[in-house]
Amino acid sequence: MSYKQKLSIGLVIELVVSEGKYVGRYKTCVEDVGDEILSIGAPFELGEVVSLREGTKVKLTFWDEMAAYSFEGEVLRRIAVPVPMFVVELPSSVTKVQRRSFVRVPAPYSVKFQSVTKEGLSDLHQATMLNLSGGGMRFLTKERVETKALLYTRITLPNGDLQAPVRVCRVENEEDSKRYIVSVEFYDLQERERDRIISCVFEIQRAMCKKGLV
Repeated sequence: MSYKQKLSIGLVIELVVSEGKYVGRYKTCVEDVGDEILSIGAPFELGEVVSLREGTKVKLTFWDEMAAYSFEGEVLRRIAVPVPMFVVELPSSVTKVQRRSFVRVPAPYSVKFQSVTKEGLSDLHQATMLNLSGGGMRFLTKERVETKALLYTRITLPNGDLQAPVRVCRVENEEDSKRYIVSVEFYDLQERERDRIISCVFEIQRAMCKKGLV
């Protein structure tokens, strides 16, 4: 399958600018896809349009459930109406990188977990997810857990419930609260289960893009 078939209107895309006034990394969305050109929304920063000049060198990256795809180009044209956009030329090929790091999105879903101990599984505890990626999640709970602890989680996602073992990476006290913010990474997760999580992440991204939140 050509990489161009993976590009669709509304797809979240990362725009990296390495020269000029607007050096930085921005999130935006695909506005239109042609045979040889791609139109992307001009990102906003601090409420103002990032107004790149024609000829500005950029790097674009987008993702699907299995890999990240990136290519370098330049802004061919700026469009002001109906929405601010940049037009870039599509290359004949792109760089493909298998996904090992994952996009993280806000995700307020229900989480239940048990600690794995020498004696077996602990009591079932409640938590609320804060964000989610294909590599792990953060959640909020009243139950204190230890860094590097192994937990057995049950996660409620829009595409169905999921059971997944996780390893605790970091535990923080929530300010002015007796609750804890726990960061975990998925541990020995089957790929079909990871694919379900990544699919959910992408649906959240698309919804955020439609609302102008990325």
